[in-house]
Amino acid sequence: MALLSAALVFGLLYPAPYRAMLGVGPIFGLVLAVDVVCGPLLTLILASPRKSRRERWLDFGLIGLIQALALAYGLHSVWVARPAVLAFERDRLVVVTANEVDVADLPNAPPTLRRLPWWGVQQVGTRRAASSAEMLESVERGLAGWSPATQPGWWLPWDAARADLKARAKPLPELIARRPPDAQALLRAAAQAAGADPAHLLYLPLTSSTTKDWVALLDADLRLLGHVAVDGF
Repeated sequence: MALLSAALVFGLLYPAPYRAMLGVGPIFGLVLAVDVVCGPLLTLILASPRKSRRERWLDFGLIGLIQALALAYGLHSVWVARPAVLAFERDRLVVVTANEVDVADLPNAPPTLRRLPWWGVQQVGTRRAASSAEMLESVERGLAGWSPATQPGWWLPWDAARADLKARAKPLPELIARRPPDAQALLRAAAQAAGADPAHLLYLPLTSSTTKDWVALLDADLRLLGHVAVDGF
């Protein structure tokens, strides 16, 4: 069950690099630890050789049911906080989890973006403010923790943001030149793993609510090729 749960969490809900960016490993470990401890602890409390076979099977059945419910609750909590949106916002890519999205605003999103995926990450752009009043409202909401990336009413289809994305993406060699040797090695290794020459790649900072120290690597057609834990600002 632990292996199946790990495959679900790390293979489907939190593929690389999101599992590292969002720190799901310790949370999943806690879920499993609680579930594993739950069985022996309840057995210690309930088991008795003086009980009949029927009573013992009933106890073990209830303990198994409690373990299954605890695991289901833990996995649901992990699923609720899954990465759901990768948004291009001004000069960066922002990873938004499902519980960070203003779901009440989903009806205001473009028709193709009005539902969050059950798994996988949906790529979106973000539009500019339509008026000074909307800009002021956006600043106020931003101070309250609601950036355009978390507000579906500000989303655009990915293709509609390609022009802005191309204008903001920078050549990877520029970042390599500004980073210390260890970070340079990481960037070159990530480009090599993507099967590309670093000289031909672009980059954008990749951020989330928990970290700002990642970079997304893009090719000339603005396709995401890789990610690396290096500060992109």
